[in-house]
Amino acid sequence: PPLTGPAWSSFQTGVNPGKHGVYSWLDMSRSYKGEVINSSSIKVRTVWDLFSRRGGKVGLVSLPVTYPVEKVNGFLIPGFLTPSRKKHSGYPDHVAESLFKTVPDFQYHPPFFPPNTSPRRWVDQLNSTIQTRGEAARYLYENHLGDNGKDPSVFMVHFFSTDQVQHKLWNYREGDWDPRLEVFKEADDQIGQLMELAPDNSTFFVVSDHGFGPINMSFNVNNWLHQQDFLTFNKNFTSSVKKKLSDLGLTKERLKPIGDSLYPIANKLNLADNFTTDPLTDDRLSTLFLSHKDVDWRGTRAYSRSDVGQIRLNLKGREKHGTVGEKSFKKIRKEIMNKLREVKIPGEKRELAEWVKPKEEVYHGPFLKYGPDILFNPLPNAVQGYGAIMFMSKNVFSLNPFLDPGHHRKDGILFASGPSVAPGTRDAQITDIAPTLMNLSSFPVPEQMDGDVIREIAPEEPNYHRPDDFYKSRERIAESKESRKKLESLGYL
Repeated sequence: PPLTGPAWSSFQTGVNPGKHGVYSWLDMSRSYKGEVINSSSIKVRTVWDLFSRRGGKVGLVSLPVTYPVEKVNGFLIPGFLTPSRKKHSGYPDHVAESLFKTVPDFQYHPPFFPPNTSPRRWVDQLNSTIQTRGEAARYLYENHLGDNGKDPSVFMVHFFSTDQVQHKLWNYREGDWDPRLEVFKEADDQIGQLMELAPDNSTFFVVSDHGFGPINMSFNVNNWLHQQDFLTFNKNFTSSVKKKLSDLGLTKERLKPIGDSLYPIANKLNLADNFTTDPLTDDRLSTLFLSHKDVDWRGTRAYSRSDVGQIRLNLKGREKHGTVGEKSFKKIRKEIMNKLREVKIPGEKRELAEWVKPKEEVYHGPFLKYGPDILFNPLPNAVQGYGAIMFMSKNVFSLNPFLDPGHHRKDGILFASGPSVAPGTRDAQITDIAPTLMNLSSFPVPEQMDGDVIREIAPEEPNYHRPDDFYKSRERIAESKESRKKLESLGYL
């Protein structure tokens, strides 16, 4: 999905979520509450690990989903989803310590955009963050990578401000002043300064984990599932009161401006840490508003915990209080999918979703069982399929978006230049980057990677191999069984 956590996980592994196990902001394998993902959620070895083990040098600055940090042959300064309290985090310790001593203003996250803040002031803060990150990247590259242009090395820096300005100010203008363009100009300048440091034979990549577009309304998945009798609420006193208050308008949607105003204060007092993921699992908010705690799970057949169009069935043997058995799974899923295909955008004849698919048509791998059972894509219609905060609104459709005016799209960008890069354009997948990096350095490419080597960038004939320890656990056995079943179905075994 076009979402930061799973997208960057696919980028740095070369595999789809069915293999690396990250589907959204939350890992739902242990509870309905979910746990915020981190690098340990990724179930396969990263390209940085594979690169290091072949003797290549690695330098990473601020890549999301890299905390807790893994050991690499070089250094790793983690990025988004790193807890703010984990100051001076990085590998090795002395490199992280030297960074924060040399660039004391370095931050893991871009600044939050509270209500009533001047867009120009916030853009200045975003650009300051980009400048600081560029300064950190140049310091680390020059002092800790030891790149002589001969030994294979890979260096990466992630600029998150370009994402945030599009989320918050997609539809904002002041005459000819476009805040998005201002931020992209600053990022472009910092990229240019980094390129000037690199050896002449370097290959350069500019990669995004997704694209962007406008959002006009939100489709609140759990409210719709409740309307369709697939989700029910507890009938105890507390849940009944919270449900009545929600119907009267006491929702996170209505009170979000107040929460946004208080967030900077809560952050300074260490009462809040991450403005994206904190609201998803905060027990204090669950006490005040409708949440997973108020769902009658023994009477619920389906629910959502993502913001990009995902539905999970309450499956026996997977969910704690699963109600849907294997025999009824396909029937219930088909019923939900058919109903979902019929949903129209309010006031229009257009269907909500560009497509609705079962997970097997989108993902494959040993962790498929933990993924969402239904996927749908309303983003091209400028609608967000929202379920991350289960009952953000009391309505099925929120006509005034309670999240952001801009949100992700599937198609991102890839630019490449260098001595081996052929001119032209072509389609590529985010999973293609990892095998391309390996082949560009004449390292063998694991067969388990889903991505292809982009031969216009790395023209050398790939050398494939099948490492036994590609997976971090015994799930590789499950993958082998899955591969065997595929071969048997095709008549090869």
